[in-house]
Order: sequence, then C-alpha cells, then structure tokens
Amino acid sequence: MIQNRDSSVTRGPGHCASERQGYYAAVPAHVLDHENNVIDELISFAFDTLGSRCLDVRVYHETAARAPVEGEP
Repeated sequence: MIQNRDSSVTRGPGHCASERQGYYAAVPAHVLDHENNVIDELISFAFDTLGSRCLDVRVYHETAARAPVEGEP
C-alpha cells in the first residue's frame, strides 16, 4: 500500500517512474517505540527537502542480522 503525496492511497508494487530521484529508508522497529514521529519526519525530509517523488520506508525487527536491501524479500 502506498500513500501518495495528496494523501490518496495506491495499492500495488511501488516504483519511481519519474525523472526525480526516489529514496529508500530502513528503520529499526525499536526506534518507532521511542520516536513516534520518525516516519513523518522521513516523509517530510524526502518530499519537502529533497524533492523526491517516491519514498520506500521499511521497518525491520532489531533481531534481523541487517537492514533489508531493496530487491530482496
């Protein structure tokens, strides 16, 4: 599920099909327990500061050996 900048929701695989750069962020789940505005800050930074058209945010468990890499399951 993808939330567009205009707050509408798109279902399906996400990809950046524009001339602007897309960005990726991996966030450890434990950070969200202490900082509940991390996702909002990431969205604001990517779209407002960097001018991104696409942001892929993945939350992973701290028990994972490493952050997930794009293209991996």
